[in-house]
Amino acid sequence: MGQRRSSFVDVLTSALVYATIMIGGLYLYIFLEPQTVINPFPPPEIPVRAVLATNTPTPSPATQTPTSVPLVVSTEVSIPPTAIVVAAEPTVTPTVEPTDTPTGFAYTLQEGSIGYTTQFAYPDLECSWMGIAGTVFGGDGLAAEDMIVHVDGPDGFSIDAIAGTRPEFGPAGYEVTLANAPLDSDQMYVIQLLDVFGEPASDSYAVSTFNDCDRNLILVNFVHNP
Repeated sequence: MGQRRSSFVDVLTSALVYATIMIGGLYLYIFLEPQTVINPFPPPEIPVRAVLATNTPTPSPATQTPTSVPLVVSTEVSIPPTAIVVAAEPTVTPTVEPTDTPTGFAYTLQEGSIGYTTQFAYPDLECSWMGIAGTVFGGDGLAAEDMIVHVDGPDGFSIDAIAGTRPEFGPAGYEVTLANAPLDSDQMYVIQLLDVFGEPASDSYAVSTFNDCDRNLILVNFVHNP
């Protein structure tokens, strides 16, 4: 009797264990799938959000928008030049009375002076000489032998020559030696005609010299002013 009761208990225990396992499995399934048909209390279904289709504009081929260019109308208006007339003021032309222009001195250089040539007064010296020579013409065109030719130069050079002492240069010829050889100088010598009292009878004239044997004689003639 006791053995039968023990077997019954074992079967019942096994049935309870299987039932517990099944119920646990059932609850687990309902937990994972709450919307299953075996769930007596399914949760309310969440409505699915409706997504409305929208018209997506299809990009059309790029079109070039014409740029509005302002219309420029060029109108050339020809305006005739306006002549501006300026009244000319009367000009007064001064009347010049003819007057005699005084030279200030009785003598001046003869036309063609100052000249240059090869010295011929000292053939033996040839190019080993340089000087000034010439003659003096009076008011009547004759020789003015009573005149003095004065020459100043560099380094205190100063010499007087009496007209008429060197006839080879003319009736009232004179000569002044400047150096024993030709040399270049730019108006460093000054010549002037004086009267017998040593007063200036002509203006002063600057003379240049050249280092040239063909120009070692400087010719300077004086003439009386008319």
